Amino acid sequence: MSRSKKKKKGGTAGAWSLMILTVALVLLLSALVPSGADGRFSVKVTAESPVRISEIVAANTSSLMLTDGTLPDWIELENTGEEDISLAGYALMCNDNPTDVYRIQSAVIPAGGYILIYADGGSDRGSELHAPFRLSASGETVVLMNAAGAVIDSVHTPEMIDDQAYSRDASGEWTVSLAPSPGGKNGVETISERSQNAMSGAVAVTEVMSANASYCPDENGECHDYVELTNTSDEEVSLKGWYLSDDRSNLAQWKFPDVTLAAGGTMVVYCSGYDRTEDVGRLHANFRLGSDGTDVVLTQSDGQTAALVAVPALETDQAYSLMEGEWTKEFAPTPGMENSWENAVRASESIREKNSENVLISELCASTTQMNGTDWIELYNAGSEAVDLSGYGLTDNAARPRKWQFPTGTVIQPGEYLGVLCSGLDGVSGGQYHTNFKLSAEGGYTVALSRPDGTIIDRTFVPRQYEDVTYGRVEGSDGFYYFTLQTPLAKNDGTPYLGRASQPKYSVEGGLYTTGDVLTVEMTSAPGTRIYYTLDNTDPTEASTPYTGPITIAGTTILRTRVYEDNCLPSFMDTQSYLYDVNHAGSDYVVSLVSDPNNLFSQESGIITNYKEEWEREAHVELFDENGRCVISQECGISLHGQDSRKLPVKCFNVIARTRYGENRFAYPIFSERDYPEYQAFLLRASGEDYDMSFMRDTVLSSLMADSSVMYQKYEIAVVYMNGEYYTLCYLRERINKYSICQFEGWEGQEDEIDIVRANSTVVQGSNETFARLLDWVKSNDLSTDEAYALLDSQIDIRNYIEYMALQIFSGNTDTLNVRRYRNANDDGKWRWVLFDLDWAFFSDSDSIGKWLTPGGTGASKRTDNTLFIACMSNPRFRDEFLTYFGQKMATEFTSEYVVGQFGERYQRIETLLPEYREQWGVTLTAGIKKVVTYAQERPTKLLGYFRNALSMSNADMEKYFGDAIAIIQQSGT
Repeated sequence: MSRSKKKKKGGTAGAWSLMILTVALVLLLSALVPSGADGRFSVKVTAESPVRISEIVAANTSSLMLTDGTLPDWIELENTGEEDISLAGYALMCNDNPTDVYRIQSAVIPAGGYILIYADGGSDRGSELHAPFRLSASGETVVLMNAAGAVIDSVHTPEMIDDQAYSRDASGEWTVSLAPSPGGKNGVETISERSQNAMSGAVAVTEVMSANASYCPDENGECHDYVELTNTSDEEVSLKGWYLSDDRSNLAQWKFPDVTLAAGGTMVVYCSGYDRTEDVGRLHANFRLGSDGTDVVLTQSDGQTAALVAVPALETDQAYSLMEGEWTKEFAPTPGMENSWENAVRASESIREKNSENVLISELCASTTQMNGTDWIELYNAGSEAVDLSGYGLTDNAARPRKWQFPTGTVIQPGEYLGVLCSGLDGVSGGQYHTNFKLSAEGGYTVALSRPDGTIIDRTFVPRQYEDVTYGRVEGSDGFYYFTLQTPLAKNDGTPYLGRASQPKYSVEGGLYTTGDVLTVEMTSAPGTRIYYTLDNTDPTEASTPYTGPITIAGTTILRTRVYEDNCLPSFMDTQSYLYDVNHAGSDYVVSLVSDPNNLFSQESGIITNYKEEWEREAHVELFDENGRCVISQECGISLHGQDSRKLPVKCFNVIARTRYGENRFAYPIFSERDYPEYQAFLLRASGEDYDMSFMRDTVLSSLMADSSVMYQKYEIAVVYMNGEYYTLCYLRERINKYSICQFEGWEGQEDEIDIVRANSTVVQGSNETFARLLDWVKSNDLSTDEAYALLDSQIDIRNYIEYMALQIFSGNTDTLNVRRYRNANDDGKWRWVLFDLDWAFFSDSDSIGKWLTPGGTGASKRTDNTLFIACMSNPRFRDEFLTYFGQKMATEFTSEYVVGQFGERYQRIETLLPEYREQWGVTLTAGIKKVVTYAQERPTKLLGYFRNALSMSNADMEKYFGDAIAIIQQSGT
């Protein structure tokens, strides 16, 4: 009987489904209408209903978990009406396929409520609605039909990434969001809230430690990674049946026992891998966290995600903390406590229970212009007995407490201070201790003192540090403070500061505006702070105008601000440039450079007035991209760049990111042809000594090395405003220094270890010893042998040198003493060359190959040593490689057609920007541009003649190396 009933029931269901499919097919086909050139059809709504599709997630990895631990895609329906509605007979279709239908057997959607259909290819499980199809993250059409088969809603989803939702907003428009809200109102949380913290419920993840070495020991005294939870509500929350995971594909990784989190309470869950739930006060998850970056997901018992935190890579004893709604790595760990300065002190000082020696870290300095620029740490013996520190450890990494050890015989007397230089030199020199590490001003690490067995007896988490500001203790108080007065080997007597005030926020930020735009700028800062501002480019101080209300802006305005707070260092200065009617068509950037007028024009201290001085002054730089979007806005240092070009009316500026002004990097990929995410410095250069001739020699000719191994300065075209007034058209250029060289070569982190030499032998850093020895050797040895080539190859990058010399010779550069060489002994130790400053290339017709091969020096006043090139060209293999490469270039990038084309393209880009430039500096450029074009047209023919004569090349030689170039010249008639 039961089988018969089941068969009859199945037959009825099958017949009903067939009928629905038939009706749906007919209605759907009639509702299909073309929607665009892509051939896709949309579905026309044919009946009205208060029930509609509200939200769709097609790639669920964390937004919703079912009780079986699965993560289905889902479709949310909403009842916008005022009465409950039965959904029996309603159907969903996807993939524009009328045969792919899910019919709801029985469900009621309450008035103003929501219901979820899980698109996991399954079948209904009691009250859970499961569609027999899955959703595609690449996009598809989802159709909702009523019981009569009429289409009541339809939506085509775009391509979506993991956990993206396609949702209706308050106005009914569809938007892509990273804030899914299954079963709830859409758009409640922001993207940052969705991706970083609580999305539903009262419990938030507020701190994560993924490389814990010394904080919050467990019941056995062991320190583990941990996740801190905080109940942000006024009522207790039961966590029974909730889940914690570090794997978005396994949200049910660890299940909470029957534990309650009190209202406003905080709880630590140790991520130890031990899986202990018996003691609800000491919970241990069954997984450990990865310090290289991980996700932490907290899931409620109903499957909804309560919190999702993308934890970045963390150093040992570095916490990822939620502070005033934002996540930071710069705050000290406070496990199990509110993230506040007072609790940070309490957590840090807890280690002193183990410090029976009473030797403390008293003061440290991670960025100083004193002590020869060397970082340092100071210890103090607060006890009544001398302490032998032999074998004790000092470290900037709590995972290695004895990273550096005090040598035998080191004793610190009671009441005595002991200083250690953090120079990286490792040893004792001149009676000074030198550690094998340096301190970082960026902070986010722990400085610790440990016994010979590795037990840490004192430590401090080092937050961000500032130049010439130390970090130390105050006698009679717990915790560490900032001091502007450095007191090495003495009591910290300066004014202590808890931190630094934060810069204000602006209702309207600086940018590019048009006449008629009237802006109302309001500024806000943290409670208890005071904002002061100026509108005349001067540095704001407490004597400046206090902010009391909105500022109206209707024309170019420079707003400079600084925030003051009791017991804190003043904020870094900040600037917002509101620039009106800027002509920047064709430029890559608009640059606003702002500095106190005294920094620029004062007879006593101005860097422009005193252009011969090597002075640096504080400024603010803003970069607005071609769309007017501000991509960089920060305090920086500026100084004049160049030598002879300093005397010109238009100056070249170094723009440098330094800790003393704020950030020590410009965190933006400034140069489109580089893949670097940040820069330490860049130049604003109006073509140097070519500013009044062609304005493009250096950048166009340098770019001929684009496919070579030679480092040259990339460029971007920019319009520069200084203190709110048009200054010049210029090029943003890479600055040649240890940072840019290491970026180019992939040597990041070795900036202080490479050798850099300028001109012939002037050492910028490191040593010129190996190159000097090479020159001595080539002067007294036969360079024609294979052995000589092998020796050259061991000392210089031959291909790099050939490419560098090729452009120097082709361009007829006369200012050849502009040389930079570098090497890295940690790599292959070979010298390589940097190409820069071709202002005097393509200027005078020059037998450059002959001059480079004439002993006694070349270039202006024959000051450039040409010993190496002459020696190399005496080696048959080198000579063949050089001429082969040069011949290839003469037939490609060195042809008249190509070079003239490059100048032409550049002129077209800057043409609309030149009128202001010409008027500003009183130049025409017409003759200079004509000169470089003529030079490019005539250079190949003349240069081949110079090669023939200088190297005594036969017709066969010329054909071998320059045959293609000769054919091109003959075809063009030049």
